[in-house]
Formats: sequence, C-alpha cells, structure tokens
Amino acid sequence: MGSKERNHEESSLRKQILKDLSIGEIDSKREISVMTRLSAQQVELLDALVKLELFKSRSEAVAGLVMKSLAAELDLFKQLKEQADKLDELQETVKELATKALRE
Repeated sequence: MGSKERNHEESSLRKQILKDLSIGEIDSKREISVMTRLSAQQVELLDALVKLELFKSRSEAVAGLVMKSLAAELDLFKQLKEQADKLDELQETVKELATKALRE
C-alpha cells in the first residue's frame, strides 16, 4: 500500500472514529479546560492514538474517550445530573432557612 493510500485510509478511520464518538447533546464545543493527572502508561496510550492520527491531540483523545464513556450510560448520567440539581436546590433552601434563623 502506498503512502497516499495509507494516509487516505487513516483519514477515513479517524473520521469514522470521530463520527462514532458523536453523541448528540453531549457532543458540543470543547470550550472548558479540565486538568487531570494520568499515569505515564495512560499518556503513552493517548500518544499512540495521536501518532496514529486517530485524534489530533491528547486533549481531543481524552475528550473523545470521556464522551464515549458518558454515552455508554447516558440515561444514568442524566438521572444523576437531575438529582445533583435537586441537591443544589435543597442546599440553597437550607442556607436561606439557616440565614433567616440566625437573623431572628
């Protein structure tokens, strides 16, 4: 296989992987940075994915893998988010009541 054919095949594979990772409402602009620590072995695996041109960068690889993980249990994560939102509302109510009680 020639270099041109191999590049086309790699490009097609990359496009298919990115398409497979597209999961609708979660798949939005990557606009927020999140810092994380990974082991050297994990980074080596990310670097291999980048070297194979399956992803453009470590960042894109991590984002794609996170999206894939979330998509696998999307309904469960939606339920968890709803419960977390309810918890936020409850905490705000408790703070308001505590503030009111302390003022009286």
